[in-house]
Amino acid sequence: MYDKQQFQYYGKVGIGRTEAFEKKGLGKYSVNIGNICEFGCSYCYVTSITRKQNVIKRIVDQGHKLEDISCYREPENVIHCVSKDVDYISPKDDEYVFFCTTCDPCATREHAETTIKAIRLIMERSRLQVRVLSKSVLITNIALELAGYKDRITYSLSTGTASPDVSKAIEERASNITERIRALHWLQDNGFRTYAMICPVLPSEVDNVNQLLDQVRPDRCEGVWIEAVNVRGKSLVNTYKKLMNAGLEDHAKELKRVMGNKATWIEYTKRLFLGFQSELNRRGLFPRMRFLQYVSKNDREFFERQPGAICL
Repeated sequence: MYDKQQFQYYGKVGIGRTEAFEKKGLGKYSVNIGNICEFGCSYCYVTSITRKQNVIKRIVDQGHKLEDISCYREPENVIHCVSKDVDYISPKDDEYVFFCTTCDPCATREHAETTIKAIRLIMERSRLQVRVLSKSVLITNIALELAGYKDRITYSLSTGTASPDVSKAIEERASNITERIRALHWLQDNGFRTYAMICPVLPSEVDNVNQLLDQVRPDRCEGVWIEAVNVRGKSLVNTYKKLMNAGLEDHAKELKRVMGNKATWIEYTKRLFLGFQSELNRRGLFPRMRFLQYVSKNDREFFERQPGAICL
């Protein structure tokens, strides 16, 4: 693994509306401290969107490849914009602000410090709540620094796999899944609000529903969000290559089996949904289920009539 070349840029928006994440039930607003994540997980679709931004185009025009860079905002720029935008929020608004939709909010210590400062501003000058999602154990630093606002901040670590080997292959720069689970349990054991983000779940782990749920302790989570691998961009091809390069042929072959085949892809997502539906029902936790599904004409009817499914 090599270090990414880091770039910084200036943005104009501090707290912005996010209709997509509002529909997912994750947040009405978002704060994004970057647009190309430090981690660069193989399945991430964000670069297929942010690569259209002028700042990214300029970097690519210089001869850099997207997979070789990270691009985060200058910290003072983030704080300035959040400070400006929070004053436009109604003092009665207690909706969620999501950190972050386009990058990890605490991939490095510097990123974590920026996120802490931005959240503190929101806590001090509004009634808004905050939802933080990360693949880094540095999320516990945020929780400790902002412990006085426990009642208004909810934390999660993405946990789409139960395999440390899979995690290392497709999320190589992120904290390993074992470390993430330990951090999530620490948050729960120390009285912080948490939610589960079980995504993306590979086709090879469809039968691991019990283990995937057990490791997040869903009874201690305010909600359980679940998602299959996203088909946007080159996420599937990149993930397949990473799995093969790591010698995880069983996982790779199962992914390839459903790639490019609508029938097998729908079968995979339905099995995943029904598995979580059944197990959360058995545990008496089904009301917490939020299954995120990018529907097509072939599966829209099935998912639209399923409680617990959010059709995107």
